[in-house]
Amino acid sequence: MTTAKKIVLVSKAGYDPSHDDLLRGLIARKIGLFCAVGVDCELWEDVMDELVVGPTGDYEWHVTTTSHPDETTAEVVEFAEMFYLDEPSDVEVIEV
Repeated sequence: MTTAKKIVLVSKAGYDPSHDDLLRGLIARKIGLFCAVGVDCELWEDVMDELVVGPTGDYEWHVTTTSHPDETTAEVVEFAEMFYLDEPSDVEVIEV
């Protein structure tokens, strides 16, 4: 079974720094797409961007990040399904 490279994070409670380990785990998986929807979705995207780029601005690969403040989870999943990556990937939905 392959690991999904497209992630839709559904935030129900909002971002908290304790979630950074979750985001670092996604980075370690070398995902290609990170979409955030729900409470604080724009902040989730900003934090993911900062973690990927790191303090020096150097990063090993590219992760596309998006936030969707005025969309439903279904709309964001549809966007992720249609988003092109170099390798085929399912969409994994993570609720926090």
